[in-house]
Amino acid sequence: MARFTHIIDAKGRVFVPARLRESIGGSLIVTLSLDDGYLSAYTPENFRSIRDQINQLSGTDPAVRRFKRAVLGEAMVCELDSQGRISISDELWSHIQVKPGEEICFIDMFDKLEICSKAFYQQQKEEQGSLSEVDLSRFDVKGI
Repeated sequence: MARFTHIIDAKGRVFVPARLRESIGGSLIVTLSLDDGYLSAYTPENFRSIRDQINQLSGTDPAVRRFKRAVLGEAMVCELDSQGRISISDELWSHIQVKPGEEICFIDMFDKLEICSKAFYQQQKEEQGSLSEVDLSRFDVKGI
């Protein structure tokens, strides 16, 4: 797991860190995150799994339909170009309040990448404090 910072170019493109390119293949599916201030980027394989799970939910539930619109309806395929960049739409960039020339962070979450503005990441880090202030026992993760 790691965090990488890059600048959005004038065309809305951003370099995907070389270390991450090796594991994602030729494209990413980028969509809204469940957390405000973030985009989520998935390999096509991981996104298919998520899409299949979402499609199993009841289409008669208005909350499910809103959820589908947010996650599936906003998703876009972002192909890596020959220089290792992806192009993300202005609309998706606006969801995390960034524009060309600004810095963003890629956060490697193993099953996906989270993308947010560098300023937002730093703000979240300051607000969250240290891990020692959080009761991690409820997560039941062994070896930490």
